[in-house]
Amino acid sequence: MLPSECPYPETNPEHPASHPLGTSAGEGQCAQCQRYFRRCADCQAANRWLARFCRNCGHSLLAQDWLPEQADTPLHRLPLNWPGEWKEPILSGLTPTWAGLLDGRFFLLSRQGDLRHLLRNPNRLEMPQPPTQPPSSAPAYLHGFLAIPGADQVTLVDLLDIRSSARKVQRLRGPLLCPIASDGAQWLAALVMDGENRSLQLFRLQQNKLQLAWNQVLEAQGQQNQRFPRLFWCDQTLVYLNEQGEIHGFEAATGSEVFQRQCPCPPAALAVWTAGSNAYWAGQDGSLWWLKCQPEIQLHQLSGSQPSTVLALAGGSHDLIASFGRSLVRVQIETGRVEQLELPHYCTTSPWVGPDAALALSQEGQLYLLALGTQTFHVQSGDKMPAPFSGSLLAPFYNGREWYILDQDGRLFISA
Repeated sequence: MLPSECPYPETNPEHPASHPLGTSAGEGQCAQCQRYFRRCADCQAANRWLARFCRNCGHSLLAQDWLPEQADTPLHRLPLNWPGEWKEPILSGLTPTWAGLLDGRFFLLSRQGDLRHLLRNPNRLEMPQPPTQPPSSAPAYLHGFLAIPGADQVTLVDLLDIRSSARKVQRLRGPLLCPIASDGAQWLAALVMDGENRSLQLFRLQQNKLQLAWNQVLEAQGQQNQRFPRLFWCDQTLVYLNEQGEIHGFEAATGSEVFQRQCPCPPAALAVWTAGSNAYWAGQDGSLWWLKCQPEIQLHQLSGSQPSTVLALAGGSHDLIASFGRSLVRVQIETGRVEQLELPHYCTTSPWVGPDAALALSQEGQLYLLALGTQTFHVQSGDKMPAPFSGSLLAPFYNGREWYILDQDGRLFISA
């Protein structure tokens, strides 16, 4: 099969046929049918965008997330478009607990385990499969799959064949102690209470199911249920952050420990923000921390303690923003500069952080466009979500063209 041959048939359904890519030399769109493709790193054959294995040599393809047109420019590096107008909200009839943009589509998950995804023309939310068990925490994305955690199991849903594919259930050695963590491609980690021990289980995605790669005890008996440990990935390194601030890094393939560090401040009960080989989190005293795993392991304190509780945390390509209610703290990662901004409303959800601006959403439905880049941290403009808006526990989503905001009553607002 020639690398220059388009992986899709021609768009005429009566005469499907293969055709050359035309003038498309590298990654991008076929010059003839305008569909997105990507090349295998091994044999350079052109493959469909969401293919898991090369159609020519059969080798596994690196997972691609988000929309194809943003593949070479991650969404958090795109300039923000201000959402000036909103379409009529789409009613889901659910109480949402999680939402995400995966493989170019918008998904939401309810507290009862209902999974819906957005269909276009006309816009509607479809439930492709019966509900799973109520999720115990946020799901994780693997190459074309969504892993939904239950109390002591993980359900694997195939997003590329969501209507007809049977779900796979992976039992765990005990109840989950924190949200599961994936590298976005093939590795999924779960921290469980195995008897009286705290154990770390690592699974590898093989074809369409999870296979246990290794299991090891991290801490022995006597753990307290009210504690909040964290798992996250820095590139290919699995990181365990316990409640005392101890940090352990593990190699995925072997399970061997590759580094240890000690954070002076115990972490707050918030998810860690990760970007490549970097991770950011808040301390219980409101301080902000940065773990670098490349080119060497480094732990930095980005800002000092705050009198208020950290409610939300989000990052972008250059900035980290923490919400303390009406007070927002911005840290310029490269320079270490810290700025504080007071707002008239409480912001309890994570803002969307771009390269030169951020979008914050208050519980009253007030939108704030925040200036970043080389500018002083300030409100550039504001607007109000269309009524009725019941507040939100989920951050806004941006796909490079449209904004998605989901309120607590399950109404999905999409910018025009």
